[in-house]
Amino acid sequence: MITRGVLLVDPGAVPRGDWGARARQRALVAALAGGPDVVVVGLGALALGGVHGLPLHYVPEFTSLSGVHLRSSAQARARRLERHAAIDGHPKLVQVGGVTIAGPLWALSQGLPGMDREHAVAVVDSALQVGAISPSALPVLTDLLAGSRGVRSLRRWLTLVDGRAESPLETRARLECHDAGVPPDDLQRVVLDARGRFIGRCDMVWELGGGRLLVIEMDGGHHRRDGQIDIDNARDNSLTRAAHVVYHYGWRHLGTHVIAATVRDELGRAGRAA
Repeated sequence: MITRGVLLVDPGAVPRGDWGARARQRALVAALAGGPDVVVVGLGALALGGVHGLPLHYVPEFTSLSGVHLRSSAQARARRLERHAAIDGHPKLVQVGGVTIAGPLWALSQGLPGMDREHAVAVVDSALQVGAISPSALPVLTDLLAGSRGVRSLRRWLTLVDGRAESPLETRARLECHDAGVPPDDLQRVVLDARGRFIGRCDMVWELGGGRLLVIEMDGGHHRRDGQIDIDNARDNSLTRAAHVVYHYGWRHLGTHVIAATVRDELGRAGRAA
């Protein structure tokens, strides 16, 4: 709540491990701080729009529709935005839960500058995956980024985007494999058994020859809840019976080079040069 200009947010209201909820909570700080005519922009707008992969400790930004002077604080930053011509199919403003936010394409153009590669690719992957933007919007986004901080790097990183990634964890693992020279052959591959029955949809796959696949699954926190581990085990058993090779990794394995090393080793065993 706001009392005499003081914003109080209960940090215990959101579980520490729920990164998406914490990102949205930060965005609501901007909505509360700006007053009735506020528009949440940039990363906060993306968070409220359901996009994942944002930096956890970002400062949300807001602007005003009425043009009144806004004051920044340590918790929320007022931002004056340049005016751009409207783009068909990409609304500048949308409403989410009673809060006015920048439309997703515009929010990306506001929030991406200054990001590192891992966050930038994960955020755009997620925007595609949740349907906030379509692949046809990427060239438009590239144009909107003109003149932004780090635009050359951002444009290069946008070539690495793949909306099939279903989590920032998958995006980061894919980037590690790309950097190591062993990018996956496919993402979210539907795998069938010899009778054509569905076995599963696999995060990242590499062809080993003879119809065999190397499958790497990236397991986030949800894999430890709601019986997901039993589902995963049953699928893994079916994949193994079909002669596929399966590995599971999680957040703790990122940065250790173990994922790319596993891929390289398995490709070598299959006689396929990395």
